[in-house]
Amino acid sequence: MNLSNKIYEMRKAQGLSQEQLAEKLGVSRQSVSKWESGEAVPEVERLITMSRIFNVTTDYLLKESDVDELTIRTEMLEQQQQTLISENKKEQRRRYRILSCTAIYLIAFALFIILRFALFNTVIADALPGISGYVIIFLIATAITIAVNLHNDKHAGD
Repeated sequence: MNLSNKIYEMRKAQGLSQEQLAEKLGVSRQSVSKWESGEAVPEVERLITMSRIFNVTTDYLLKESDVDELTIRTEMLEQQQQTLISENKKEQRRRYRILSCTAIYLIAFALFIILRFALFNTVIADALPGISGYVIIFLIATAITIAVNLHNDKHAGD
């Protein structure tokens, strides 16, 4: 693989646009485009900066090799895999939040119904003025929901 292909492949592997790479190197997007098409070659200072951005040696950039293409493609696949794993974890956390909230509020609603019928004609029912006792149940359910989800988020980072 030659220099122009390496610049293109490594830029893609890093998830950078031509414009973003150009900005990091202090050049125009057209310069990056010319480097990638083989119309021009970057100056030595740009090659050194590029080697830092891509975390490779200048030898790696300048010397041609077929192994390089395989290495870059492997890195691209690993990056895509990490992105998919991260998105999957986010989706799992989102589902957990929805299910835990639903379960907690269903339990609170069941408790609300049970208390409503159990206390219908009792002295305790008179002690719970109107709907305020039931609001307390749902406030407690909300606090439990928040605590459960914060606990899950704390352990999701492990």
